[in-house]
Amino acid sequence: MPNRRETLDRLYEAFEPLPIRLQPMFGEHAIYCDDRIFGFVCDDTLLLKLVPEAEELTAELPRGEAYPGSKPYGVVDDDRMWDTDWLHEVAQTIAATQSPKPAKPRRSGSHGSGT
Repeated sequence: MPNRRETLDRLYEAFEPLPIRLQPMFGEHAIYCDDRIFGFVCDDTLLLKLVPEAEELTAELPRGEAYPGSKPYGVVDDDRMWDTDWLHEVAQTIAATQSPKPAKPRRSGSHGSGT
């Protein structure tokens, strides 16, 4: 089931003023901070990547799957969604451990250059 627009708007609000981007993926969304993925939004639920560097911040989160058989993710409940200090810290901590999303390669070819 695709994420509702209200959920996505709520996420943007909760992460303000961080540079957050939601990227549609297979009816769900990947969530990025500084072009580094730190989680997913599946069935209107924020799921955080579990990395050693953020273990203290995510240890008490329930675990869930992004899809059947996926690795476990930390499930962010409604109470945690409004703890913006924690939310910002955990997003930035996880994102800092990830590689930036690679830029899409530009197509080469002549576009009216006459060559």
